[in-house]
Amino acid sequence: MSGLKASVRALRTVFRPALSIPATTRIAREADKIGSVASGADSPKATKNYNLVANEILDKVISTCELTRREARDAAWCLWETVPALASDGATVTSLVSATEASGRRQPFRALASSYLASYAPDRSRIAEISAVLMRLAAGMGKPWASLQNDLNLFHVVEGPQNLARMAVQRNISPAAVLTSYGLGAVNAQSGFTKFCIATALEQLRDGKELRHDVRLQWVKTFALRDVRELLFQEHGPLVAEALLFPFGNSTPDEDVTDKFLAVLLRLFGDPRSQPAKWARMREAAAIVRRWLTMQSLRQFLEVVDRTAVARMWKHRRAFWGAVYDRGLISDAWVVFGPLGADAARRSFGKDISFATFDGGTVDRGHAVLLLRIGRGVVAEWSHNGRCIIWSDSEAPGAPTLHLSTYHPAALRSPNGESPSLSVPVFAITHSGAEFYAWQSKVAGKLHQMTGVRIPLSEYQVK
Repeated sequence: MSGLKASVRALRTVFRPALSIPATTRIAREADKIGSVASGADSPKATKNYNLVANEILDKVISTCELTRREARDAAWCLWETVPALASDGATVTSLVSATEASGRRQPFRALASSYLASYAPDRSRIAEISAVLMRLAAGMGKPWASLQNDLNLFHVVEGPQNLARMAVQRNISPAAVLTSYGLGAVNAQSGFTKFCIATALEQLRDGKELRHDVRLQWVKTFALRDVRELLFQEHGPLVAEALLFPFGNSTPDEDVTDKFLAVLLRLFGDPRSQPAKWARMREAAAIVRRWLTMQSLRQFLEVVDRTAVARMWKHRRAFWGAVYDRGLISDAWVVFGPLGADAARRSFGKDISFATFDGGTVDRGHAVLLLRIGRGVVAEWSHNGRCIIWSDSEAPGAPTLHLSTYHPAALRSPNGESPSLSVPVFAITHSGAEFYAWQSKVAGKLHQMTGVRIPLSEYQVK
């Protein structure tokens, strides 16, 4: 027995705080994370200083190695969130488990079960021991605990969160709402157990447990985000992105689907083209988003300019650049809008979309430029009566860089006027003879020189 007392005294010595213990401890704030006692749950008393309670429990274990039912209830709230944390000492945990099992009453069990849910994390000290006693006792504790353990194996340290997450996904409700449906009460969405279950549910969505894209998007928006605008838990960021994107695989969904998913992702993480640091933890997801944004930028340019351009000319440009995209030649795209185009783009694609604007210079309010990375080169496709300009080497002096926020118009124009020769470093051509595919065939020839891919007339011919 002297060895046991020495180990408990050592625990007090190691964890005794150098500063005075605050009147309001972290464990008191856990009261908001679990429903009321009437619903079968328990909560710590906000008026108690559980840091002091933890020290009193240690004194009791030193002197008797036994805890009363009331002490066991208090000790349950001192396992992980107090200083000292009682779960760090095996003797104290053994005394708590013994008192809870010997009591035969629901109150110590409720406290232990509620503390487990509030503070759950799979790597918590002695979490498996607490899990085991809860599994043994749950069947005799009535509603809601018996049903939760029977249906979900809730207190199994590994299977419990997985089963709860699976049911949440199947029923399209949050893990907290599943627990509430069993009568547990208003379990807070930020409790440790709910937090871990949301992460598990996101992993299941990522791995294809819900292939209906609209349902998956709605689940993430409702239960993993706060007000649909920010992450409920910042550490869930990569899981959220992967759950939204990975089930698509290498396919690109319809435009209305990509627009809805991009609206959420760009609001949460920004544009990976201009804010790559925010996507550093999720490079594979970023690659998918960049691919979708390339197509969206092409659509921005075509659809916005489509409203003011001459239809007989514009339909040929739409057909040509659509054929270039379909061939997989466009690795990146970025749009520069004048004031009219910027307003129209936000109305059509949402205020969180990314594009650039003109900075000074002489340019019509409705004009726009589509910047494309093709092979080693960069293309500037001007709207209306502007030219198509191609720099063979995107790293050459004077070649425009994609993803800037503003551009001076002169930086996107040919330095030598029109130069439709394949031998010059800056190719430039006006969009004349569209009906006879004059400019298209010359641009296709330039792209073939740059990429080795020849696009035949049949692929960009207007049907």
